[in-house]
Amino acid sequence: MSNKNIDISRKKDLKILIEDYLERDVLRLEDLYQRRPDKALVVFSRIFQLLCDPTDDYHDLAPAELKGVILEWHPLLTPVWKKIKSAFINYRENVLPEREKHQKMIAALNDPTSPLAEYNDIISEYTLPSDEKTYAIKLKRSPITIQLSFDSDKFFISMEGVRVIDRLLFQLKDTPLDFFAVCDHCGKIIIITRKGKRYHSGCAAKAKQHELWAKDPEGCRQRERNRYRQRTSG
Repeated sequence: MSNKNIDISRKKDLKILIEDYLERDVLRLEDLYQRRPDKALVVFSRIFQLLCDPTDDYHDLAPAELKGVILEWHPLLTPVWKKIKSAFINYRENVLPEREKHQKMIAALNDPTSPLAEYNDIISEYTLPSDEKTYAIKLKRSPITIQLSFDSDKFFISMEGVRVIDRLLFQLKDTPLDFFAVCDHCGKIIIITRKGKRYHSGCAAKAKQHELWAKDPEGCRQRERNRYRQRTSG
């Protein structure tokens, strides 16, 4: 496939993802499904394939299930999209005009016929302000921060925190369920590293103590009183 065809295909995908999805509210998407279900399912199925793992298949979902997934994703994605959109508009309205001014100034300084050419040596001693700008997008209730810039007139995105989550999910992927158990005392998840393991770290002694109190509360109280006397008398 040629680069031109790749660009056209990518533009079509982005149109569906942004114009037909992220730039619409949930009510409009719901209305599209009610009025024109066939068209809605074409849009929803493409969004599903764009956002899911390549091994996931929208054919595995009934139409109502597919709609439910797409509408459920919408409020998760739109806050991120709104911040990216805001950064893009800021870049177009503020950074690009400043870049153009700088480029014109540099061109004038380097043009012998320009009145500014005689100041080239003076101005060149100073560093012109950079037209590069990075937008930090922090996601609410999340360790993820998106670093967004538009260097070379392209979306440049790096994500801090995403790799940590990816690695956690990678470690869990395909892990046998019998590796996991629930602590008999505190209810936390434990990993069965040896036969008969039942407790989270430190919980075995607490469980034993709880069992003793249940069987002999008076004896436990007396032992506590004795320990208290020993501490205070010392």
